[in-house]
Amino acid sequence: MIDIHTHILPGIDDGSKNSEMSVQMLEKLKEEGVTDVVLTPHFYASQNSVEKFLARRQVGFEHLMAALENRHVGIRLHLGAEVLFMDSLDKVDGLGDMAIRGTKYLLLEMPFTKWSSRNLDTVYKIQCNGFTPIIAHFERYIGFNGGLNEIRELKKMGCILQMNAESFQGFFTKRKSLKFFDEHLASLLGSDTHNLESRPPKIKFAYDAIREKLGEPGVERILYRGRRVLEKSEFVEV
Repeated sequence: MIDIHTHILPGIDDGSKNSEMSVQMLEKLKEEGVTDVVLTPHFYASQNSVEKFLARRQVGFEHLMAALENRHVGIRLHLGAEVLFMDSLDKVDGLGDMAIRGTKYLLLEMPFTKWSSRNLDTVYKIQCNGFTPIIAHFERYIGFNGGLNEIRELKKMGCILQMNAESFQGFFTKRKSLKFFDEHLASLLGSDTHNLESRPPKIKFAYDAIREKLGEPGVERILYRGRRVLEKSEFVEV
């Protein structure tokens, strides 16, 4: 299994607070059967320069690697970021360094407001710069936009839609989530884990729900897309 969206790097955002917590989060995901984890700390262009963010991310990564020494978790780590949308994001210098390392896939957190045509135009400009946006937890934006029209538009534009595993926890949200995957609207799964308790590293139950409803082909579609995203990614096996 692939977890495309996590906040496991220690001390860089509102995710893991220290290296030991990060190690435990990775061990939990490994127990669930996860083989690949993308590390996607929050990046806010309005608050941080790319250079400062990359330096902080590298420090967090080095601390994590030191804590993992001789632990042999058995999982592949891919560096990336969850980039918060802003107007003129396409003009941010170094935006490519926010993509999953070695790829042109950019995890993008859209505004939690009604989207305008200008927002979609900015996404298009990001694509024109050679990137493929992965829209983080797209299900969270539906209420703000009064439906799926804008989200479907992003899909038509070539964006990839990622859903959080937590959407499979409730009866009604689970039913909607399964429908999104059945209709091929959603393509990727992420735990969006931040810690061990309130936002834990759990994703298997979502894959299991998809397998139960849509069969092995439904799961394989997600894994195939995930492998395509990561096939040229640089990674560290720990």
